[in-house]
Amino acid sequence: MFKVVVSDLDGTLLNKQHQVSARTRETLHTLVKRGIKFMVATGRHHVDVQGIRDTLGLDIFLITANGAVVHDKQDNCIYNQSLPVALAQQVVELSRHEDIRINIYQGDRWLVAQESPELLVFHQESGFGYQVVDPLTVDKQNINKIFFTAESHEALLPLEASLLQRFGDELAITFASADSLEVMPKGVNKGNAVQAVLAQNGFSLDETIAFGDGMNDLEMLSLVGRGVVMGNAHDRLMKALPDHDRTHSSDEDGVARYLERLFG
Repeated sequence: MFKVVVSDLDGTLLNKQHQVSARTRETLHTLVKRGIKFMVATGRHHVDVQGIRDTLGLDIFLITANGAVVHDKQDNCIYNQSLPVALAQQVVELSRHEDIRINIYQGDRWLVAQESPELLVFHQESGFGYQVVDPLTVDKQNINKIFFTAESHEALLPLEASLLQRFGDELAITFASADSLEVMPKGVNKGNAVQAVLAQNGFSLDETIAFGDGMNDLEMLSLVGRGVVMGNAHDRLMKALPDHDRTHSSDEDGVARYLERLFG
């Protein structure tokens, strides 16, 4: 029987209203009371996820920025990896395009190049907000992640190709969702972070089940004892993991439904 449950947030634990449903919250609380450990692994910023965690009402480890940052149950930062300053500057310079919006996670801050009120909808649960800066001149120290958003997946594909060609051997580059292309330090991914946290707390990958919907979940779902792909997952993830279990979409409480069946 599995002893640890790990879940992504957007498109997985959170519904289209960017909230944890009552059913999902109740299921997680029931499992935790029965001794099952729960952990969040997300591309979101740690300040944002701390707010979501508080509304969820559970003391849990938080893997954020796709594995670049990890906080323990007491909110102590136990892991923090930053992009090399020179590479962060080059990424920003390469990605300047009027149809693509640059976002930067630096320390406790979320930095954007222009007002993007539509992005705030994702953070209603936590109230986390951004600051508008010039990404070309902002200090590049302590940047955990740079990500790019656009109105369509297709608009980001040329940038993905350029980034992979230029930095494929030096940085981690992946899609968190169809309209979010993300850049982290080399070797950073949710799978490595989950493995490290499990080892630190005396658990194995074989004892762990994980849920995800994006390509930034690929390593995590591949490493754990059982990786479950959401019904609303990105096509790339479904093709990459054709033999993995599937569950319902996030709007259909897919995580809760699977856990209820698994743990009875």
